[in-house]
Amino acid sequence: MKFKFIPVLMFAATTHFYAQVTQNSNSNNAQTVYTQAQSGKYILKDIVVDGVKRYTPTQILRFTGLNKGENVEIPGSKISNAIKKLWDTQSFSEVEVYVQNIDGDNIILKFHLQDLKELGEVKFVGKGIGKSKNEKFIKDNKLKPGTKITQDLIANLKNNIPQEYIKKGYADAKISIEQKENAQNPDMMNWTIDVDKGKRIKIDHITFQGNKEISSAKLKKKGFKETKEKRFGIGGILKSSKFIKEKYNDDKINLINYYNSLGYRDATIVSDSVYRNKKDNNYEINVNLKEGKKYYIGDISFVGNTAFSTEALEKILGYKRGDIYDAVGFNKKVGEDGGKEDDSDIKSVYMNNGYLFSTVTPVEKSVAGDSINLEVRINEGEKASWNHVTWSGNTTTHDHVVLRALRTKPGSLFRKGDIKRTYFDLASMQFFDPQQIKYDINPNQQDNTVDVNWGLVEKGSSQVQLQAGYGGNSFIGTLGLTFNNFSLRNFLKFKDFRPVPQGDGQTLSLQAQAGVYFQNYGLSFTEPWLFGTKPTALTVSVNQSLVNYTDAYGAAQKLNIFSASAGLNRLLKWPDDYFSLYTGLQFQAYNFKNYPFNFGNTVEYNGVANNFSLNLGLSRNSAGYDPIFPTEGSNIEASLKITPPYSLFSKRDYSTMSPIEKYKWLEFYKIKFKADTYNQIIGKLVLRTTGEMGFLSGLNSELGAPPFERFYVGGTGLFGGRYDGRELIPLRGYENASTTGGVAGDITPAGGGTIYNRFALELRYPISLNQTAKIYALSFVEGGNVWNSWNNYNPFQLKRSAGVGIRVYMGAFGLIGFDFAYGFDKPLYSNDPSGWKTHFLMNQSL
Repeated sequence: MKFKFIPVLMFAATTHFYAQVTQNSNSNNAQTVYTQAQSGKYILKDIVVDGVKRYTPTQILRFTGLNKGENVEIPGSKISNAIKKLWDTQSFSEVEVYVQNIDGDNIILKFHLQDLKELGEVKFVGKGIGKSKNEKFIKDNKLKPGTKITQDLIANLKNNIPQEYIKKGYADAKISIEQKENAQNPDMMNWTIDVDKGKRIKIDHITFQGNKEISSAKLKKKGFKETKEKRFGIGGILKSSKFIKEKYNDDKINLINYYNSLGYRDATIVSDSVYRNKKDNNYEINVNLKEGKKYYIGDISFVGNTAFSTEALEKILGYKRGDIYDAVGFNKKVGEDGGKEDDSDIKSVYMNNGYLFSTVTPVEKSVAGDSINLEVRINEGEKASWNHVTWSGNTTTHDHVVLRALRTKPGSLFRKGDIKRTYFDLASMQFFDPQQIKYDINPNQQDNTVDVNWGLVEKGSSQVQLQAGYGGNSFIGTLGLTFNNFSLRNFLKFKDFRPVPQGDGQTLSLQAQAGVYFQNYGLSFTEPWLFGTKPTALTVSVNQSLVNYTDAYGAAQKLNIFSASAGLNRLLKWPDDYFSLYTGLQFQAYNFKNYPFNFGNTVEYNGVANNFSLNLGLSRNSAGYDPIFPTEGSNIEASLKITPPYSLFSKRDYSTMSPIEKYKWLEFYKIKFKADTYNQIIGKLVLRTTGEMGFLSGLNSELGAPPFERFYVGGTGLFGGRYDGRELIPLRGYENASTTGGVAGDITPAGGGTIYNRFALELRYPISLNQTAKIYALSFVEGGNVWNSWNNYNPFQLKRSAGVGIRVYMGAFGLIGFDFAYGFDKPLYSNDPSGWKTHFLMNQSL
């Protein structure tokens, strides 16, 4: 591509364009034309255009901004501007201007223009470049057929592609472009782009000089968080050695901040150098430091505080006289540099009490020897309130559903925490894509108000639900319809069906489950805001479970379970508003025929049992922000399930009764506790920590724990509490319900256990969190077991496993997962370790 101007005007000195006088080949007096063109004033009679095919002279004249009959000066700004405007259109690869003819005061100019070529076929080649990489490069760099080939396009391409590899440690990455004319269209050029990423260039050594108080190892670990030396083992996997200039500059700041946090307020980097060594062309980094002396905190005073006492602010600050002067930590506790992540700094405390426009400034008041006297200057200002609160993007969800999730209410006092909590609540509704929830805050200090607009992007909330699990050579699947944004009030308004009325945030679920010998049919409905006025969820459900099994002797074994429940889940404001309280009633009727149940020392095959229970649950859920891939917070649940104490009101002699008579109405209590915590540890890597426990016992010692409601540990925990009333606790690496209990050799009876423990550590890494599909990989270690009494309970005697897995969430199908786990211990009725097991899950929570 040429960038060349060949006009008769000599304006190169002012416009930086190359120019020359070209003789008019039709003129007999070329020298005269040249002389006149250098300094004359003319009337533009006409222009002549050649070289281009798609534009007429009239269009070109319009591009230039020139008009026939106007005065032009040679050389002059009008012609130079005309050339610049033509070039700015990015439609031409050549722009040349000649004098066509001069007749007295009239001049005809000739514009020779060459159309830009267009892209035809584009193909990337090179090591590791496959079909998907080709498509990605073409999409990211906008290389669709028909794209104009400009210098900017080529320059951006030669920068963007290498940069992608440079960020991965390929410092010498480059590309070369081979152009060939398209066989079908001569105005199009086919590109073959050779990507040469070169070899990965690592950092061989990071050397510190001048550090006498802090070891180089400490500086490398605490100061250089992203810039790491070449190393082996797990450290090299989690933090690969590569040099990225931007991150290196950030790490130099981190290094000084680390020194400041240890009291070395005067620490500086005197000089640093980055170069490539001769041995293997890897990087060498040298950093020359001046540490200075260590300082301690002297007196701390507060100025300007009226809303909070000095004693209260001192408690929030947490620093006192004599402490090491941690300038970084001190500033964060004051609220400088973004403050503390948990909003426990002074500035955040002010902002959470309405003082949006307050300023909190730490000042080093004086230095006395190795002590720094500090002053925290506070300008509280007036309290602010929310003014205009708007939202957009809710195409399906009704406005009142969005409104009730907003903590930023017009007229209410501004609180910084309301923004974070509103984000959390909108994301947890699962109607909107958490990755695309945006908020735009506009403070108005003149009237002490704040405007906010919430930007939302709807995601599919209704789904044809496929739920399945595989483990223990058994498969149980679900086919159901779940409408997570249902609208009951519009159920008879057929014009609102899409495919059912939506938008009120209710949940309607119809399910049919089936296994080899098992069927379950269920209907449930949830109204998240009772009567639309309170953050109290009402849930009602009914279930019918059928088990039909033919034993080895051809006898039919049947079990029918009918279940109905209703419950309220109310959001609490104390201890904080992440807590909720669940209160519910449940009735279950068991009818079994030729179906074995273990009643202590006897097995019964025929009978009827009823279970009427009160269910109480206290939970705190702050895991977020994305409910599919939480990165922070926790989910803690404690529950109690208890039946009426029937035996307390009767004088029956249970010792003379048959097991069927004893358990016609079940009498028991069950306590469970589960806690999940999420912590982002390195980059995007998230650690999920899980601990759970359950205990079942009878209310009457003569009756003991019933044969129903027991715990079974192992497998994927399919459909807990539905198959013959048992609760299946997941433990990957083992078959369903395959663990032993108690002390060595004490096997848990086939009827299940009354106590269980489970613990797990799971590392999660997101591969994609876009709206179409959320994908993350995981690795885990876990252990669990089940026991029959406190006499043989041992929380350290666990069945252990480890493995890896992957999860894919798609709106239409929910969460799909594969796990490959190795069980290290012996399962029930086996003398060998469980070994490798494969688990497949759909919409199962482990």
